[in-house]
Amino acid sequence: DAASAADDDDDDDSTEEKGFWRNVVAPQRLLVASSAAIGGPATAAALAKSFEWKSLLTPSLLVGNVGYAVATFIGLIFYGVFR
Repeated sequence: DAASAADDDDDDDSTEEKGFWRNVVAPQRLLVASSAAIGGPATAAALAKSFEWKSLLTPSLLVGNVGYAVATFIGLIFYGVFR
């Protein structure tokens, strides 16, 4: 009985973990993140707004702008190295 109870507990943890990852890697989040990476904050915000994903509007702007900032410094480093 104790072994089967332990197995049931493991199944509950596994189900909770799968639910967590489904929320973290939701298709909406992947679409907005991809749009922010490729098109920048404006296109990611437009995508989030057009599908009425209000909770993803601010993260799309933040991720897009952080991407611009990081890419600017990487570009400057490459310029300095390959000049």
